[in-house]
Amino acid sequence: MENEGHAVNRPPLFKGTNYDYWKQRMIAFFDACHIDMWEVVEEGDYVPVDETGEMIPKEAWTDYQRQRYMLNSKARNAIMCALTEDEYTKVHSFKSAKQMWDTLALTYEGSTEVKHNKLSLLARKYELFEMEENESIQAMFGRFQTIVNELSFLGRTYDNFDHIDKILRSLPRKWRPRGNKH
Repeated sequence: MENEGHAVNRPPLFKGTNYDYWKQRMIAFFDACHIDMWEVVEEGDYVPVDETGEMIPKEAWTDYQRQRYMLNSKARNAIMCALTEDEYTKVHSFKSAKQMWDTLALTYEGSTEVKHNKLSLLARKYELFEMEENESIQAMFGRFQTIVNELSFLGRTYDNFDHIDKILRSLPRKWRPRGNKH
C-alpha cells in the first residue's frame, strides 16, 4: 500500500527534479507537523538572543524560545530526511532550517531575475494557450493545469473565471457553443 500513495508521517523525497512540486508538498508537510513550523523555516528566528544580539544561554530560555528551537530542529531533520544524498551534501552543515531551505530555493529556483524570466515565459504560454489539433479535452486541460500550477508556484494567480474564459476561447470552432439562431 505504501508505494501507491505517500506516507503522511514522512516528508516527500526530493531527488533534484520537480522542485516546485516538492516545495509545495514540503510546506504542507511542515504545516501538518506543527502550526508554527513553516513560520520558523520561513523566518529563521529560532536562536533566542537578547537586545544586544547575544545568544541567551539555554538555561534562561522561556518555554516559547525552547519551542521555537525545537521546531527548527524538527524542520531541519525533516528537510534532511527529504533529501537524497546528493541534495543532502548541499545543506547538511547548516544549523538553521531557513538556511537549508533558502539554499535549496536559490539552487533550484534561481535568482529573482531567473524567476522573473520564468514567470514571463509562463504568462506568455498562458496567454497564447490553445487546444492542439487531435488533442483530447483531458490532455488539453492537463496541459493548461500544469501552466496554471507553475504560475501559482511563482506567485502569479488568476481567478477561476479567467481560467474558464481562457479554456473556452482556446477551443477550436467545432467545440465552441453556437449562438442561438431565431
